[in-house]
Amino acid sequence: MKIAISVTKAGTEANLEMRFGRCPYFAVYDSETKEYEWFENSGIKAASGAGTGAAQALINRDVEIVISGQFGPKAVQVLEAAKIKMLLAKPDQPLTEVISNWQADELKEYTIQRF
Repeated sequence: MKIAISVTKAGTEANLEMRFGRCPYFAVYDSETKEYEWFENSGIKAASGAGTGAAQALINRDVEIVISGQFGPKAVQVLEAAKIKMLLAKPDQPLTEVISNWQADELKEYTIQRF
């Protein structure tokens, strides 16, 4: 399973970045191989649509779960349509701690209240 995490920089010393669409980098963790891939979020430079662009980049990488501090409404629509589960983590946590919290099932699922 591939899990994407919004992070402050490339490398295992990265911390969780609070913003999904405007995060500088994504770490993609493969839970089967225990390997990481990092890539720059091109959406960070977008005048608008940063979240949808970031979501599409994760869809293209076959991500099944994404972990961030918050998600914008347009990104949520794209991620929900792609059936990518969204989880919330505390800001500034080290990447390795975020993965440990995910493995321990300690992260809260992001949900939108629908009326």
